[in-house]
Amino acid sequence: MSWDGPLSSVKLIIQGKNLELTDTVKKHVEDKVGKAVEKHSHLVREVDVRLSVRGGELGRGPRIRRCEVTLFTKRHGVIRAEEDAETIYASIDLVSPIIQRKLRKIKEKESDHGRHMKGFNRLKVREPVPLVVEDDADEVSQQEDEDYLEEVVRTKYFDMPPLTVSEAIEQLENVDHDFYGFRNEETGEINIVYKRKAGGYGLIIPKGNGEAERLEPLVVEPAKEPFLAE
Repeated sequence: MSWDGPLSSVKLIIQGKNLELTDTVKKHVEDKVGKAVEKHSHLVREVDVRLSVRGGELGRGPRIRRCEVTLFTKRHGVIRAEEDAETIYASIDLVSPIIQRKLRKIKEKESDHGRHMKGFNRLKVREPVPLVVEDDADEVSQQEDEDYLEEVVRTKYFDMPPLTVSEAIEQLENVDHDFYGFRNEETGEINIVYKRKAGGYGLIIPKGNGEAERLEPLVVEPAKEPFLAE
């Protein structure tokens, strides 16, 4: 599936879990996510939207609707965001401006510096791959859930080409996770960069004896974003 007009070069994939993907829902995704991507469509090659319903009679906790959006860019790796809401339409509405802000940040960096991360190659950045085991944690009983606690229930395989620490931090922000594992370009070792609750970032590096070493927190000055009307 693809959009028309300025977005015609961007591939759109819409998936649903535990809900019916009606034409009205698909149209809402096309309109809202399309508007978020349109101004920066030249940066994007594929948009993957996953809509799901969790909880309620489907599992534990209240019934919630979730919209997860993953953007595969042409030169800047992966951008990801997700939001929960009481309706599927509201979750789409909430996640769209987040995607728009992240794309705008990339565009601003290109405008300010004439480049985005010196020598950066998008092929260096790993992209999400299909899970070997589907995540059904929200649909199992409490007893079954307890049985899973000591088991490996998900396996992922990634290419892990070398990145600098700065590139890893940027990818951490783009995928919207709390930590990011990467192969350090300078040492060839597997490192983990993570967000600290007190602010800044931390870097975990393995020692020669197999123990992990934490370096001093990394402080990255946030880029000032001009106010723009959505």
